[in-house]
Amino acid sequence: MAISPGIAHGTAYVIACAERRTAAQRSIDAGEVAGELERFEAALTHAEADLLALRQEVVEKIGASEAEIFAAQALIVRDPSFRKQVTAIVSDKRVNIEAAVAEVMERFTNVFEKIPDAYLRERAADVRDVGRRILSALIQSQRPDGVEIPEGAIIVAEELLPSATANLELNRARAFVTERGGKYSHTAILARSLGTPAVAGVSEASVKIKTGDELIVDGMAGAVFVNPGPSVREEYERVEEEMRAYKRALRQLVDVPSVTADGTAIPLLANVSKFADTESALLFNADGIGLYRAEFSFQVRTTFPGEDEQYEFLARAAERFHPRPVVFRLLDLGGDKDLPYFPLPTSRNPSLAQRGIRLLLRHPELLRVQLRAFLRVSADHPVSILMPVVGGVEEARQARAVLSRVQEELAAEGKRFDPRIPLGAMIEVPSAALVARALAREVDFFSLGTNDLVQYVLAADREDESIAPYYQPLHPAVLRLIHHVVQGAAEGGRPVTICGEMAGIPEYAELLIGLGLREFSVAPGELLDVKSRIRKVRLDGARALAQAALEAGSAAEVEELIERRARDGDQAR
Repeated sequence: MAISPGIAHGTAYVIACAERRTAAQRSIDAGEVAGELERFEAALTHAEADLLALRQEVVEKIGASEAEIFAAQALIVRDPSFRKQVTAIVSDKRVNIEAAVAEVMERFTNVFEKIPDAYLRERAADVRDVGRRILSALIQSQRPDGVEIPEGAIIVAEELLPSATANLELNRARAFVTERGGKYSHTAILARSLGTPAVAGVSEASVKIKTGDELIVDGMAGAVFVNPGPSVREEYERVEEEMRAYKRALRQLVDVPSVTADGTAIPLLANVSKFADTESALLFNADGIGLYRAEFSFQVRTTFPGEDEQYEFLARAAERFHPRPVVFRLLDLGGDKDLPYFPLPTSRNPSLAQRGIRLLLRHPELLRVQLRAFLRVSADHPVSILMPVVGGVEEARQARAVLSRVQEELAAEGKRFDPRIPLGAMIEVPSAALVARALAREVDFFSLGTNDLVQYVLAADREDESIAPYYQPLHPAVLRLIHHVVQGAAEGGRPVTICGEMAGIPEYAELLIGLGLREFSVAPGELLDVKSRIRKVRLDGARALAQAALEAGSAAEVEELIERRARDGDQAR
């Protein structure tokens, strides 16, 4: 599955991702085998002890029946077949223990996923969880500086977990190849934000590809070539040169305004995750930062950053972009995003558990410190505060009340801030979209987070490649909700920005403009492609396309409308 466009040619660097750490997969000498197997035994003991301790904790807090899953996982740890296969791979293939564990766990997972019985098939998740626990125990025994990505490497992994990759210099990589993940997974978002080609859903990639293999990654066709022959290399060298020429042509748009063909301004802002991303956004002349994700600055630490520390790195970004606006999003935890020093309660469905602003309101001290840092930055720069995963007006009112109390605290301390700092809501939950008119009376602006909105509307996990066919951003139900939000914002006199991955797909620009959206926030590497498409749009045609899409019955029909418009436009030119 192609998840980030581009072509890359380089050397494979295979890594194993545990919950929050990564390890390189490498070849070993015969003399290292015994040491690797000793590490394996120690990791098994550690993982088993963790699982049994967790079982006891769940027994005490919840109940014995709910805790049995951890007893079952502890049995997997000591499974004789598992131990035998791992030992054989280390001894025969002469690879490090992390590589062997990853390979065997992939085999076990594949076996479970092919079982006809649904209950047994779902146990693949348990096997995968055990594998990660063992890998975590192994990786913790490594030297503290962890894995250094070689310049120009192509990263190959089962999946790139956000928590595990936070400390990796992924900007060194030329491309990503993963076994798991979809077009709207965190791996895809990460790759597109870096402008790095990526392909996901490559079965057994971390097993079949070895560190040092020559790879060509086609992030448009969704193809990976391992040790390709001369004819394939020559063909892709030609394609790469054509793409470089296209990118050079796009560079001419850096200083050109983002306006439609009939003169309507469509500001283009950038989505960023860390200070280094602001440089890319400036390079492409973004009109501001429409979404500054705070999570990265928390993931690279072992404890919560204090108020002064948060203020310093946020102020640097705001100063770099001054006088252009910056929207800081409050810490978005929960679901598939966690912190090692802030464990969340176990949930059967993390995406539907405590998340975003709901979670922050349950931990007011965490929210208060972040608001204080945001407000202090607002004293000198035009910044706004964005609440993640808002469900309705109640959460917005509660957050507004906390903000007011923090403002009173700062005023009493004599610290400067903007008393009129805008407070906005991310619209990524269907309930918030449906009450947009009422919500517009409680907040100052909306940001459309289409990634989560699509998965909640269509009951399709964006991280699960097996359900990818049902994750359809162009589904009429999604488009009607977006249109409803735009109408509600307009009636309340509130601006709305689309900052989800839909905004970064150039082919969707005309449709989104036709739905009434007038401000986009995209990854820095997508700015020029989207601007190029915006400059070809005419409002009358965009509105006609949107109206037809809203009346469609399926995503396939909407895709056909967009393709037909593109063909007609090419013929007209």
